[in-house]
Amino acid sequence: MSRCSFVQDLARTFPAHPWLDTPMGHASLRRVLVAYSFRDSQVGYCQGMNYVAGLLLLVMKNEEAAFWMLAVLLENILVKDCYNDDLTGCHVEQRVFKDLLKKHCPRLVMHLENIGFDISLVITEWFLGLFSKSLPTETVMRIWDILFNEGARVLFRIALAIFKIQEDVLLSKATLGAVLKTIQESTRTMYDPDELLKVAFSGFDGMNSHLLTNQRLKHHEDVMEELENRIQKLNSLSSAKERAPQ
Repeated sequence: MSRCSFVQDLARTFPAHPWLDTPMGHASLRRVLVAYSFRDSQVGYCQGMNYVAGLLLLVMKNEEAAFWMLAVLLENILVKDCYNDDLTGCHVEQRVFKDLLKKHCPRLVMHLENIGFDISLVITEWFLGLFSKSLPTETVMRIWDILFNEGARVLFRIALAIFKIQEDVLLSKATLGAVLKTIQESTRTMYDPDELLKVAFSGFDGMNSHLLTNQRLKHHEDVMEELENRIQKLNSLSSAKERAPQ
């Protein structure tokens, strides 16, 4: 855990909230996150966890309850390695989502690729923060109710629904910046969870746990290979630098 980034993230978590953005709120959130880092040293702390733990604190109003809810999420509901140092699980989830988006919104995917928009620009924040930083709190609470009951597949449904709702608007945007702005502005104002959930659960047939498991297995090996290649390149650069004449 990087103490510097960890402390900075405390102040960035729901800024201006009347309780959480106070010394007392920061201390409470810090205790929950530090406690979990001791429970699972392989995870430690990763950006995104602060928003999840912070919202759990606000809802549960009890540090121990928030801690155990966080443990359930990370250990029983979300994909393994989502919050480890190299975000392996998150990279896998992003690739699975890209496949799903290509299946359900092929025209949109082609358009986004043509203008150079990488959906990881929004998906990373959505999946690591479980939408807590991106959608209105009332909407997030409805999503989390389903998340705790039905598992992580709801995250894919919600993400697909966001793109589906905004598909026509996004197709009209010609630049990466315009697409990103449209998505961010639309998610900030999705105060009606019923509309979002209706789209999420009335379409996207065939998305079940079996499908997601197979897709994750398919992409996991590729992600691990890419990460290994990246490490080897960094090691080679480091070795070359050490051998270079001073």
